[in-house]
Amino acid sequence: MMFRTEEIAEVTEMLHYLNLDIRAVTLSLEVPSDKDYPEVAASLVEKWGEELVRAVREVVEEHGVPIVTSRIALSPLNVITSDGDIDRMIEYAKEVDEAARRVGVDAVGGFGTFANTGLDEVTKGFLEALPKALSTTERVFGFINVGGTWDGLNIEAIYSISGKLIELAKLTNATGNAKFLVSVNLPGDVPFMPGAHHGLGRPSAEINVAVSGPGVVEAAIRRSNARTFRDLHEEIKKVSFKISRLGEFAGKKVAQKMGIEMGSVDLSLAPTPKMGDSVAKVVEAMGVPSFGAPGTLTALALVIDALKKGGAMAVSRFGGFSGLFIPLSEDAGMLEAAERGTVDIYKLVAYTAICSAGLDMVPIPMVSKETLASLTADQLTIGIVHNKPMGVRLLPVPNSKPGDVIDLGGLLGKGVVLPLEDLSPNSFITREGHMPPPVLRLQLG
Repeated sequence: MMFRTEEIAEVTEMLHYLNLDIRAVTLSLEVPSDKDYPEVAASLVEKWGEELVRAVREVVEEHGVPIVTSRIALSPLNVITSDGDIDRMIEYAKEVDEAARRVGVDAVGGFGTFANTGLDEVTKGFLEALPKALSTTERVFGFINVGGTWDGLNIEAIYSISGKLIELAKLTNATGNAKFLVSVNLPGDVPFMPGAHHGLGRPSAEINVAVSGPGVVEAAIRRSNARTFRDLHEEIKKVSFKISRLGEFAGKKVAQKMGIEMGSVDLSLAPTPKMGDSVAKVVEAMGVPSFGAPGTLTALALVIDALKKGGAMAVSRFGGFSGLFIPLSEDAGMLEAAERGTVDIYKLVAYTAICSAGLDMVPIPMVSKETLASLTADQLTIGIVHNKPMGVRLLPVPNSKPGDVIDLGGLLGKGVVLPLEDLSPNSFITREGHMPPPVLRLQLG
């Protein structure tokens, strides 16, 4: 394939001036079931992590493609053990964390479990281990999947995990909660933390890639002078093709160097706290006065449709969430909109009807277990009903009030504490069991 000089110059500008990078190259690794699973997993992280870091460094040096993080996703706990030993799970998290630190791997996912319809012994142990495991480690990320369109929604699991997340928030001033996802319909090839894990039936080792590029999309929109919605859609689609193509290129190069398979490219547009790297600013570049103002949902729908159509043409296999991320604290434009008062909790919930990430990195005041569980269930129900991946990362901040600006540090950015009604009594969410799957389940076969 021949490239024109203008196209090469355009990509060079994207890389050097518009914050285009590969957000993460994630090595997905199968951990065999073993009674000594903490030691086995740590050994795998150290062995494969060293190779991953080397391969990523070589690709960056040889091709000039910025790769922000090197990550590993491991098999979830209820795949590698049937033992609910709490101390063993905490030991597992610490050993994996230390192995990642030694070899320079930025994050390790997979400290999680699937609890779609019940609470097995592994999940019960995991719930008890979670606060200490995540508060005493730096690079370990976790999740719990509490349902899917085929299974329904495990309300009991949501209620149980909510209490543990409040405990984690108190131990870490909410920063630990940024390392944990409550999800439904979670795919096994997600490259983004905290949901990344090695899915069932996948190759023993494969590379999955997360791309970035909100700044590139914003610049393309501002330069386009598009007069119609169709023209706007076309501009976003074209730039999405280039972003996704770069992601697959980098992933394939890393996979080749490691002698393993290339998996999928997550087509999600993921922002960072850096100025010029904001999904909110993409929406505002389209003409919406402020993110959260009327028209925001329609603008997001246009962006996500164009992203998927352009990205799908660019890669041989897409996967993960392949949606649109609107994390409150990881997007500088979102922070500005929250400070202006045009963003609230239920606007964000509404937007996730067409985005995949769900309520993501949203600081809230410290609330009751019942309120946290109820909001989580509200959000995840959208994923169940619409048969799509969905996650929740809410950050209950101790001793905070609505309007406070919380600095979470580094890539986590700053967030505004959003108001949330903490009403009681709330007996709805305390009922036992799970909510049956929707009628869509019958339509799917």
